[in-house]
Amino acid sequence: MSTDEQTTQSTQQAGPLLTSNVIVASDVTDTGAPSLLDPAPAPQPPEAPGGGLEGEETVWEGHYSFRNFLLRIIFGVLLTALWVTLVVEIWGMGHWNWEFFAILLGIAVVVFWVQLGYRLLRAFRSHYYRLTTRRLFITSGFFRRRLDQVELMRIKDLYIQQSMVGSWLGIGTITVLSSEPSLPRAHIVGIDDPARTMDLIWHHTRLEQDLKTTKVDQV
Repeated sequence: MSTDEQTTQSTQQAGPLLTSNVIVASDVTDTGAPSLLDPAPAPQPPEAPGGGLEGEETVWEGHYSFRNFLLRIIFGVLLTALWVTLVVEIWGMGHWNWEFFAILLGIAVVVFWVQLGYRLLRAFRSHYYRLTTRRLFITSGFFRRRLDQVELMRIKDLYIQQSMVGSWLGIGTITVLSSEPSLPRAHIVGIDDPARTMDLIWHHTRLEQDLKTTKVDQV
């Protein structure tokens, strides 16, 4: 066999193999497999914990404490018990001459609990506080809410105000003094365990201030 015939035969044999390879590559592309030519997806930036700035985390949240209403709740329970006793005396013992007083007392009990319930709801919604590693948020208002913030690096001092009953119940108000022009004095009103909360705020304030000072010194 001559050299030209051998070259022709080799070309004829190689043709189906090349065609077969092309068909296989087409089948892989049609099935939706990833191709080397497709661009890689862009990396997504990490979300900041707590929904704030990058690296900002929520470390404490608080509301106006229900302990502030404890004495009024006890009074309401006693008033209700008195009304129930009076009703039992009237309907069980037949003391109908007390019926008018029972009606008046019943109205007073209903009004008292409705008013107390409204005050509880309003106090819980109107006072909400959140501390992060960088800022202190103070939300106030019932129908129209206002959100204030104080950067921890601007806080200069904190102190607690408590009444005698408040010290017994473990509730109080924290006053925050800062260099924030729009909010030089902020109040965290009627919260549980104010001493622990004040220590927590001061701890993260010192951390934030030390971090800022270190960055400035490095520059």
